[in-house]
Amino acid sequence: MDSALFVVISLIGISTVVVVGDVMYVGFWYYIALPAVAYLLAITIKPKPLFLTAVSFAILATYIPYFYHNLFTEHPEGLLGLGHLLSLPGLAVGIVLTGLWLKSSALNPFGIFAVGSTGVFAGFLINQFIVCNSVMYCGNLTWPFGLLSGG
Repeated sequence: MDSALFVVISLIGISTVVVVGDVMYVGFWYYIALPAVAYLLAITIKPKPLFLTAVSFAILATYIPYFYHNLFTEHPEGLLGLGHLLSLPGLAVGIVLTGLWLKSSALNPFGIFAVGSTGVFAGFLINQFIVCNSVMYCGNLTWPFGLLSGG
């Protein structure tokens, strides 16, 4: 059931791109490949129930600020998707570390979902924080008040 929920939640992101368009300008393949690679990475650690669902939920949550920014701004940024792409190593680390930690925990499946989605999303956000304040400018997604970027 966990794999089925993973697919359903991933299809929500893919169908959003089909209906709204590729607002991150990364190509349709990206929205298919990202969940597929995340699934393969997560399944290798033999996760507990609802961890795969948590991973797909966290991936879907990473799209929201990018979609919102480029859909509702006067000047959409064409390279904003690069910030998402460069933040994926943090997502991968979040999947592995959270998945391994949850294997030894005694949480119920909904606790696994909550901690799993939070851990995976936190890995992405930490990586994005570093990328958007050192390597590239991510527009409104850069850390508030430009604390590290001098802005």
